[in-house]
Parts: sequence; C-alpha cells; structure tokens
Amino acid sequence: MQELEKELASVSQFLCEDHLAQAMEQRVKYVRELSKEIPFYARKYKELGIDPDEIRTPQDLLKAYQKGLYTTGDDLPYLTTDYDVFRQYFITSGTSGKGKIVAITRDDLKRATRQCERSYSSFINENDIILNCFPSSPAVSGTVTIEGISPFPIKLFHASAQTLSDVEMFLTYYHMFKPSVIFGLTTSVYRLPIKLIEKGINSQELSINKILTGGEPSSIEKRKTISKEFGEAEVYDWYASSENMIIAYERTPLSNEYEVTTPDTLLFLVKDSNEVSEGEIGDVLITNLYEIGENPHMILLNYKIGDWAKCLRKRKDHSVSLISDIRRWAAYLAGAKLDPTEIEKAVEELKEGLYRDKLSGEYTVINYHDKEDRKAVGEIRVESKKKLSPEEKEEVAKKLREEIYLTNIPVKTLVEEIKDAKLLIEITDPGELYKGYEKHIKPGKPIRLLNFLT
Repeated sequence: MQELEKELASVSQFLCEDHLAQAMEQRVKYVRELSKEIPFYARKYKELGIDPDEIRTPQDLLKAYQKGLYTTGDDLPYLTTDYDVFRQYFITSGTSGKGKIVAITRDDLKRATRQCERSYSSFINENDIILNCFPSSPAVSGTVTIEGISPFPIKLFHASAQTLSDVEMFLTYYHMFKPSVIFGLTTSVYRLPIKLIEKGINSQELSINKILTGGEPSSIEKRKTISKEFGEAEVYDWYASSENMIIAYERTPLSNEYEVTTPDTLLFLVKDSNEVSEGEIGDVLITNLYEIGENPHMILLNYKIGDWAKCLRKRKDHSVSLISDIRRWAAYLAGAKLDPTEIEKAVEELKEGLYRDKLSGEYTVINYHDKEDRKAVGEIRVESKKKLSPEEKEEVAKKLREEIYLTNIPVKTLVEEIKDAKLLIEITDPGELYKGYEKHIKPGKPIRLLNFLT
C-alpha cells in the first residue's frame, strides 16, 4: 500500500511539474511577443543576431542571455510598454542613495497578488489580525502586500512604516487592534524590542506569534534574534524588489530557503555566461512572466538586478526554483567583495557574547577611494547601545575585524598582505552612525551601503 501511495504521489508531482512547464513556456512566448513592441528589445535582437521567434522556452531565454540579451537598472526607462492603461508610479529607495522610478498597471498588481498568495497561503490563518507596517506610496511594498492578502478572510490594519520606530504609536495601535502578526521592514522589527524595553515592556509578552520581514537583505542570525525576542515567533522573510515584486519567499520560518514564485517569476543563477550548478553561488537573472492577455507597465527579460544567491534546486528547463544565502550590495576592495550582511552576521554573533549590552545592532558600510594613495576603502561603522570608552570601542572593533577576516579571506589578503585596500572599523556613539553623511540619508529603511566608488 505504501509503495502504491508513493507511486501515485510521484505521478501527481510529475503531472504538476508538466503543467507548470507548459505554463512557463506559454508565458515566455507571451513576454517575447510583448518585447517585440519595445524599440529597446527590437534593437537588441538585431544587434545580437537573435531571432526572437526562436525564444520559446525558459532555456531559450538563458541561451539568449549567453548571447548578450540582458537588462539592468539603467535600462528601466526604455523598457516600458505604450498601452493606454492606468499606471501608478513609485520610487525605489535605492541602495546607494539613488532611487529609481517604477510603475505598475492593474495587471502588474494581479501578478504581484498571485506571488503574494503563494507565500501567505503557507502561514496566514483566518483568525490572524495583522499590523502591516510596510511603507506606503511612494514605496510599492505597502500597496502590494495589502492587495496580495485581500483574497484572505483576515483582519488587517495598515500603519505607517514609522509605527515600528515610534513606540508610543505602536502601542496605541497594538492596544486598539491586538495584532498577532506584524509585517515590516526587517530592521524596524528588529529594533522594536529595544524601544519597548525602554518603556518597561517585554516584547515576548505581546502575543505576536508570526512576523513577515522584507524590504532589505538580512542575515538568518538577525531573523533568529527577532524570533527569540518575540517569544519564538515564526519569522518568514521575503526576497522582493520594486521591479520584480515578490521574487522568492521562505515557506518555512527561519529556513533560509526561498521558493521562487514560478510561474510568475523566471529566475536563473549565472556566473559570467554560464549557469551555476546546485550548491553554487551565482548572479541573479530575472524575467517577469505574465498570464496571456495581461498588459504590464514594463517588460523585463533577463534582468540583472545586481544580487547573488546560492542555487538549491533547479528545474529541467535550467531555471532555479529554490535559493538560499541571498546577497545584495557589496563594497568592493580591490577585487574582493565585502557584503554588508557579513557585517550584520558578525555583529549579531558579538551581541550574543560579551558585547550584548554594548551594541545596538545598527551598522553601515561606506565604500570609497582614498584620494592620497588611491586605495579602495571599506569603512565599517557599528553603533554602540550606550557611550563607550575609547578602550572599549577599540576592543569591539578588533573583535569585529577578527570575525570578518575569519570568514572573508580575500578581504583579509588584500588588506593585510597585498595592502591594495583598507578596512576601517569605527564604533560610533548612539545616534552618530551616519555622522558626516546625513545629506545622503533619506527617511525609510536604513542605508547599509554608501558607495562612492567611481
């Protein structure tokens, strides 16, 4: 009997995968047809010697990438459709202080809703009461998360992103609505327990049992801290962008395994012109897919978003369905990458040890060239929880450097041995994390990388 059940389950999975493969092929052909109407792609096809009619499958799109067909953030203004439809415009936060303008049509929102539903269905229950603190317009995340959850029979209150930073405002809404679930930017949720403690309130006693984080990259260590400080709450993370909406999501809390939102998202992981194998890290390449007849604002084929991730599972068509260790942003030190989430991980580990009462968890990396010796500089700033003595700051900075060098040998080699780069570490007083760079900081989520390299 068990063997029969296994065989039936295998057949069912095969049929499901076969149906998904057909859907993916249909959608690839559809966006290919839409791309023909856009001068940017028409010119690209001609320049690269690509016959667009030969792009029929996801694998064909990968082959087109290998011939040079891809897009970047600089191309976004030239990838828009000319349909006479409603469009709502948004501004991305940008990772180096430079935001991008994006827009969505009603059909883009339908696609985003489908993506959201896949994640929500894995953890949202009908008796949940949600406090949604993802930012409203001009950011897109608040709009998408609300629209995406509208098919579910739950109660939701949408507050401003500042709610999690303003403890009085948070407590007002908490006592008013008694939420059991919080949606919010990772750092805002992470900082909330500290602010509550200042009011004599233990976050573990609030009965917040589920948390959705997103809007910025974060380490699994930071999300585990969030879970612990909210009484072992289930923490789910989203990998999303304003251009692509919900790219992937954690189906299991704190798993660090992200399901790609197929068939609405086609994702490849590549290194140079080659796809990577399972277990390897590659650059993220995304194509937004639509149902037949939908009219999107923008056509994104093989979009190089600038992120990288580990491949956990691939499909027969070479697309990736499960990813991990998502990384965005990097400081470049003479050829070595210094990923800000490496800093985050090291800070979290220090907080779990001797420096629990000394660090707030806030950090930033400033990347620039030294004008005198022309070396690339990575300046790490970590905020203290309270004012520390110079000796204490030096001790923390030394330990942080040791932790970074332990995991990032290329950075250590270039800084300490080859000496082609500099790594500066400063422990700042509370509130002085961005001192001297205030003009580059905008309201909203924190800037983890200020990049002035040219």
